[in-house]
Amino acid sequence: MKIHLKYSNTISATISFLLFAGIVFFRFEYPPVNILSWDVFGYYLYLPATFIYHDLRLTDISWLNQLIDQYQTTSTLYQATALPSGGWVMKYSMGMAVLNSPAFFIAHIFSLVSGFKADGFSLPYQYAWAISGLVYTAIGIVMLRKVLLQFFDDKITGFLLLLIVLGTNYFQLTAFDGYLSHNYLFTLYTLIVWFTIRWHQQQKWQLALGLGLSMGLAVLARPSELVCILVPILWGIGSAKGFTHKINLIKSNFGQISLIIGSAILAGLPQLLYWKYSSGHWLFYSYNNAGEGFDFTQPYLKEVLFSFRKGWLVYTPVMIFALAGFVCLYRKNIALFWGIFFYFAVNLYIVSSWTCWWYAGGSYSQRALLSSYVLLAFPLGYFIRGILEQKKAIRILVLSLIGLLLLLNLFQTWQWATGIIDRTRMTREYYFAVFGKTSCSDADRKLLLVDRPADAVEELKNESDYKQRTAAIFDFENNQDQGIIINKDTVFEGKYALRLDENHPFSPAFEMPFSEITNKDHAWLRAEVQVFPVTEVKENMASLVITFQHKGEAYNYRAASISLSSYAMKPGQWNKMRMEYLTPEVRSKDDTVKIYFWLQGKTSVFIDNLIVDIFD
Repeated sequence: MKIHLKYSNTISATISFLLFAGIVFFRFEYPPVNILSWDVFGYYLYLPATFIYHDLRLTDISWLNQLIDQYQTTSTLYQATALPSGGWVMKYSMGMAVLNSPAFFIAHIFSLVSGFKADGFSLPYQYAWAISGLVYTAIGIVMLRKVLLQFFDDKITGFLLLLIVLGTNYFQLTAFDGYLSHNYLFTLYTLIVWFTIRWHQQQKWQLALGLGLSMGLAVLARPSELVCILVPILWGIGSAKGFTHKINLIKSNFGQISLIIGSAILAGLPQLLYWKYSSGHWLFYSYNNAGEGFDFTQPYLKEVLFSFRKGWLVYTPVMIFALAGFVCLYRKNIALFWGIFFYFAVNLYIVSSWTCWWYAGGSYSQRALLSSYVLLAFPLGYFIRGILEQKKAIRILVLSLIGLLLLLNLFQTWQWATGIIDRTRMTREYYFAVFGKTSCSDADRKLLLVDRPADAVEELKNESDYKQRTAAIFDFENNQDQGIIINKDTVFEGKYALRLDENHPFSPAFEMPFSEITNKDHAWLRAEVQVFPVTEVKENMASLVITFQHKGEAYNYRAASISLSSYAMKPGQWNKMRMEYLTPEVRSKDDTVKIYFWLQGKTSVFIDNLIVDIFD
């Protein structure tokens, strides 16, 4: 008796398997080091704080500081916001913690029974997060294939999988950085699109539940992903008739629509409860850095798309064909066109409106657009289908170009992994200097943007590369400010010095907008001041402060205390202190630097000759 096996869609299935196997291979070939650090540390902190240290409010961060020192998870605790009333609120929403909670519990149980430290950061927890990322990657690839097979044949689906995985930064964000949120969001979007398609085909309660939970988890992982609601709302509306049909569909399935909304809210409810528990407010804006935020009136569209720093179409040029494919999608399936186009346009606008448009971190290309690839696969697929219907010469030409761009992406991803393509400091000049190269020279690296230290310790080492000018000298000889106290007895130079006391703790400040400091991307500032402490410096704190301000709110704040051992301050005599400061990536060129001396103690301190130099 012969058994006839029906092989269907084997090409796309085989490609899916091989792609995932390749990602796993490179994950082990380039194993991550200290995964639970920096942003991931912020995503993850909910879990150990709740289930190991029982301190979700972070009321006593001694345990946290001990872990930071031991595992070097971060240089500053930017992952949480201190409350005036005490305690801290996590900066990032808890979606990633929820998605990775199964891996955390498995790692915790394993640590308890195997002898590893059950502290939330030992090796089992690190590897659990990495393996969890691979699991979500596998689900994402499988679900993307299922979505694409609803509209394209097996060959085109397989080709699209190759393009999305190997031709874009998806490969980098899964094989190398799969523990960031974007890998997880991509997978959630495959589920959102899948449940949207299936629910419009057949209105079932389980499909409505899946759709609502998928959207809720996406927003819980990254609140700006609220834009995902446009996918089911606009799905299938390509004409007035389609709009009428959608309205009737909603009316006739009001119960399931309520389930979609309710389950989405249910998925996001833990975040609201956490904010209420920690801060006393149902909604809490935890991004307290004035140097970044949404500026919707001035989106950085040009930079997001075309910059050599992180420009999407520069580092992911194959997506040019996805954008061109919107024309094909409009002609061939207008019912899908408007929803996908409008979603992409709104999402691109939101991504571009974030003032830190390069999304600080070590990613390759525009990582914030990764989740939109699920939707962009549709116009890309219709473009490929259209090319396959053209004459042989056109087919060969276009498909060869696409293949070259895929190979370019793989090569540049390797350049990124080996450090040739810098993770944060790329420029046009450097890009072309290392284009196609397998190594880079010191001369090449001088073409990069300025190196910004992560530990906030800034020192101007290449002073000869800059032009120096003195911007201000506060010698207090002809000061007209009646709010300060001029001293005649204790003077470093001239006739007068400034006395600071408990009632007058601040010196006059030097202020200048960034636009007047430099017309380049950065400059160095050096502040020098002569200080006369009356008592031991450890008993009477004072600091030289340099900060930038955006609409009156400080960011990139630096304060050098007179108690630092490097200054070796001696009471009863004049001491010189110097502080160097690299201007930040300003939110606006109108943002202003402010330099001043601040007495935090109660005993008088004298200062003289506060000098500000600019190195441009």
